[in-house]
Amino acid sequence: MKRLMLLLALAAAASAVSSCTAHKGDFSLVNNAREPIARASVSVCGQTIELENVQSGGRVEGSYRVTSESHYTVRVEFPSGRSLTRDIGYVTSGLDFRDEIVVSDSDIQITKPALDRQR
Repeated sequence: MKRLMLLLALAAAASAVSSCTAHKGDFSLVNNAREPIARASVSVCGQTIELENVQSGGRVEGSYRVTSESHYTVRVEFPSGRSLTRDIGYVTSGLDFRDEIVVSDSDIQITKPALDRQR
C-alpha cells in the first residue's frame, strides 16, 4: 500500500512539473482574400485547428499547446474550389507565441510573427 501511495505521489508531482512548463501558442487567421474562406486548417505541434466560414476581411483566433519545435501548415479552401497550402513560421518549446497568419488571394504569410513572452 505504501508503494502504491508513493507511486501516485510521484506521478502527481511529475504531472504538476510538466503542466508548469507547458507553453501556449495563439494565432489570428486574417482573410484578406476577395472571397470567403469555406474551410481552413492550421496544423502545428501535432495539433490541427479547424476553422470554417471566415468572411473576406474577417479574422478568427486559434490556440494550441507548444509541445515541440514545429512550423505551421496552413490549408485554405475557398467556396470556388480553389485552395492554398503553405508551411510557414517556426515555434519552439519553452516559449509562448502569438502570430498573425494572413491569407490573400494567392498566398499565406505570417505578417506579425511575435514571441509573446518567456515563462
